[in-house]
Amino acid sequence: MRSTFIAVASLLLMAPSCWAWHTQGHRLATEAAVEALPASVPRFFRDGAQAVAHSSIDPDLFKPDAFTELRAGENPEHYLDVELLGGRPFPPTRYDLIRLVTWLGSEPGAEAVEFGPDQTGMLPYSIVEGVQRLTLVFAEHRRYPHNPRIQAKALVYAGILAHYAGDLCQPLHTTVHHNGRANPDGTSPRTGVHHQVDVLFERGGFDRTGALEGLELEVFADFMPAVGREFAASHALVEKVYELEPLLPARKDQVSPLPPAVRVFTEQRYRAAVRFTASLFLTAWEKSAEVELPDWLIRDSR
Repeated sequence: MRSTFIAVASLLLMAPSCWAWHTQGHRLATEAAVEALPASVPRFFRDGAQAVAHSSIDPDLFKPDAFTELRAGENPEHYLDVELLGGRPFPPTRYDLIRLVTWLGSEPGAEAVEFGPDQTGMLPYSIVEGVQRLTLVFAEHRRYPHNPRIQAKALVYAGILAHYAGDLCQPLHTTVHHNGRANPDGTSPRTGVHHQVDVLFERGGFDRTGALEGLELEVFADFMPAVGREFAASHALVEKVYELEPLLPARKDQVSPLPPAVRVFTEQRYRAAVRFTASLFLTAWEKSAEVELPDWLIRDSR
């Protein structure tokens, strides 16, 4: 197991710096997720699809080259290269993952491998922590249903959560082979396949309405197991992406129809992203009824 981890870790000498579904793709999927929510979710939230979608773009904005510290902290939130865990399940919290990676890196022979949590990525924790934040804000809304600041905060938190949920549904955010199959020396070939997949949602040529027909949402019993299941489903499609690579349009503005196999893949991933994101929103609302806010938390009721 140790030698396997070392071999895989050596593939990650350069952490990925990438987007998922591009800005308009995130916006489209997030708006659809809010619109898919049932009437049991508060009206202010269901009416706030555009505001949630606006904030769904922000996590990519938080990766500017000019702000080195912010970029370094934000970039790992968008992926997890699961091969680096050597078949282990996700540790319970992000700091458990950091301890695991630190321990693996301290074993004899590990000094030749340059990796750490920033290379491994933190995507599952971005989602779990995000849905827990939204749950707490929804609990505040239940206590103060007419407070506009709490409502505004919920829309922003939901948008940021939606971004990471969408990232997880892009298979190349789950693997060391994030932009072409990693070279033997561990560098990325940077083939451009990541960008080709990212722009699929904002292209024409697939049926967004039909892709969501009969969509059923789920209220998750537990956050991390639900994220783990969705992550596994997305990661299982990495090989499919590389099978489709020769068929992917080279440019976003390429107007020819999507090849049938690419169209089907795009519709399935769009449906998965919308369903997963909406289910996270619905779960946050339902679980907020069980939250006991601390007595010291006193908000203006207006």
